Amino acid sequence: MSRTISLIRHGKPTITPHGWIGGRELSQVINRIQSAKIASDSFPSGDVQALVQSAKLVFTSDIPRSMHSAQILEPTIPPVSDPIFREVDFWLECPINIRLPFHMWLFLDRLLLSLGCPSHAQSQAHIKKRVKKAAELLEQQSYEASSVVLVGHGITNLFIARELKKRGWCGPRIPKMEHWGCTTYSLG
Repeated sequence: MSRTISLIRHGKPTITPHGWIGGRELSQVINRIQSAKIASDSFPSGDVQALVQSAKLVFTSDIPRSMHSAQILEPTIPPVSDPIFREVDFWLECPINIRLPFHMWLFLDRLLLSLGCPSHAQSQAHIKKRVKKAAELLEQQSYEASSVVLVGHGITNLFIARELKKRGWCGPRIPKMEHWGCTTYSLG
């Protein structure tokens, strides 16, 4: 029997930081992003909505933009919210109050993460362990449900996709990263 796991990135959040942000303001901006829902002008494609509505099991993280995205996709079954699928935490503090555009903070955050910088919010080992557990959960649930969907987050979906590929699942090396981007992995 063929099994599928689809990774969907949440819709566009209501908050998209613009302008210059000081290092000491970063945690406040991140907190606002974490509590944001999906913008009223952000809609999934009909194909993504149909995929979610036909899924046997739908997961989300416990972050509002993930849960709200699942509501917008209107699954026929209640989604299961689990913190294991949260986005990789941001680096929340900068010891010097330099001002940078938010996209530069995001770039620096992901650079520090890829370099395994110990001052990053989560260690590489912790992230890998959590992502491995997340992929295991999706894989285990696919045995029963055959069609599993995760409405998650860009970087976490990327790491889960890498883990699924290591486990022999077929699909792209890099999942679609745009809002409402959907990538399906199959086995069997």
